Amino acid sequence: MHSPRYVDDHYPLITTIRTENIPSSVSKDHSAFWCARQMAQIHNTIIRALNASWNHSISVKPDTQEAADFLLFNQQLFHTLDHHHHVEDDYMFPAFEKLLGQPCAMEENTKGHESFAEGLAIFRKYVSVTKSSEFNGVTLRHIIEAFAPNLIQHLHDEIPTLVNLHVLDSKELMKIWKHAEHMATKDNSLYTDAPWTLGCQDKSFLIDGQKGDFPGVPWVAEALIRNWHAKKHAGAWSFCPSDLSGRRRLLQVA
Repeated sequence: MHSPRYVDDHYPLITTIRTENIPSSVSKDHSAFWCARQMAQIHNTIIRALNASWNHSISVKPDTQEAADFLLFNQQLFHTLDHHHHVEDDYMFPAFEKLLGQPCAMEENTKGHESFAEGLAIFRKYVSVTKSSEFNGVTLRHIIEAFAPNLIQHLHDEIPTLVNLHVLDSKELMKIWKHAEHMATKDNSLYTDAPWTLGCQDKSFLIDGQKGDFPGVPWVAEALIRNWHAKKHAGAWSFCPSDLSGRRRLLQVA
């Protein structure tokens, strides 16, 4: 008997921030480790969404409301990933380099973005301009497969580079992170960004044996998003890998 498949199964998630080579003299409370865990959870959010898109793509029928909803889900996936990388490239990585006193210290991360930029641009165009009547799930799956391996590798590789920032002053590093976090979330929509993010969590998932704490939304706000804001585009969030309480969804087998 085959094990049940979940909507977030396909490309591998990040399960560790890889601290095994960090000197024992470094405090376990250093903000570099917290930042790396947060980034791992953000990256897993993106990977889960990409897996959901890959898994659902071939079962969505063209010229249906379902196709329109699925395209919106994928538009939100692109928006989240694109905005995330702009915050990194425009502010966070340069700020890390300035604090390190090394102008090119984060260059590999920036180059990592370039490795999948062309394929991601094709994905953006497809999900943005395609009408529901023209939707083709096989085409979308092929588009994803063309850029996803490089993207997934980049998302995994970036985590140890944050762990290595343990050489910096912990408080100064946290200031940079918090400002980047503000930049990333200040314009978020309660009707799109918020329900999509909640639906791409797995509250049972462990990183280095610890349950996650992302996105850190108070339970009252989560309840309001689930029961009010999410209703506007409920069809789109039905494609999320989890329900809006962070419980993984099983993949329906035809």
